[in-house]
Amino acid sequence: MNWKKLLEEVPAGVAILDENFNVVMVNRRIAEKTGLSTENIENPLQTVHPEDVPKAVDAFRKIAMGREDEVEYPLLLRVVRKGGYQWNEIRWRVVEDEGKKYYLIVFTDVTERVEMQKRIESLLEYVRLLNSILRHDILNILTTISSYAELLDEEFNRKFLDKIKEAVSKGVSLIKKVRELESSTDESLKLYDLRSVIEESAKGYDVEVNVEGNAVVYANDSIYSVFENLIGNSVKHGGASRIDVKIDTSDRVYVIYKDNGAGIPESVKDKVFERGFSTSGSTGMGLFIVKKLVESYGGGIRIEKSGREAEFILSFPVVT
Repeated sequence: MNWKKLLEEVPAGVAILDENFNVVMVNRRIAEKTGLSTENIENPLQTVHPEDVPKAVDAFRKIAMGREDEVEYPLLLRVVRKGGYQWNEIRWRVVEDEGKKYYLIVFTDVTERVEMQKRIESLLEYVRLLNSILRHDILNILTTISSYAELLDEEFNRKFLDKIKEAVSKGVSLIKKVRELESSTDESLKLYDLRSVIEESAKGYDVEVNVEGNAVVYANDSIYSVFENLIGNSVKHGGASRIDVKIDTSDRVYVIYKDNGAGIPESVKDKVFERGFSTSGSTGMGLFIVKKLVESYGGGIRIEKSGREAEFILSFPVVT
């Protein structure tokens, strides 16, 4: 029986290492997935993602010392594939042949499963976040309403009634913001034209918006909330009358957003994306929502310039 031929046909990646962890052979499956062959793998660690090399080294060391029970089984690592890396479960057996020790290693691609697990963990994190927001903030609002209602019951006072209306308005606004954040968990991402999104988002605001350049990005309908929140923040809290947006594409899609409003004080620029932070008595959810939504699309946002005429830079992955 030609065992090498059999290993070549196994529908999983198979590698054989000698007792010094030198590559004896890799089968066709590995060669097809990675573009590497037995001849051009000088060190098996070169097939492992740099961040996972310490984990692989530790596992090899323990296996060589006969301490296999201390290594997670199967071992989960990112390994080379053509154009990048993929998640693999790695199983092994130590075998002896003609007085020599060999390591038989089998690789199973579990990238899809790992990515799904990460997606589930992300969704659970969002659920916990939404639950926290509703429990904490809505409870505070209802407590405020209850307190003023009791005072109003004792003595009618227009001020108390206005406070109740204000608290109800905050509650309604908060629920809308939470709904925006919740919608960011929608997996159905599609292409959106940024210029069109920004121009549509500006409707209803008494402000001049100028957009230079254009690009498309993967997002969902909450992309409108990103720019509605930014524009609303500029107009309502900054008093801006003009907003300039420049869209540039290089390694990523960059959106440079500037307004001519009151700006952001240097002392608070590191806090503006925190949940609940506000200098105007609002819910403090606007920029927090913007940050979470942009991150859910694989992007990011930062303040490039504080002080008068605030400037934000948003980034999104390039559509390939």
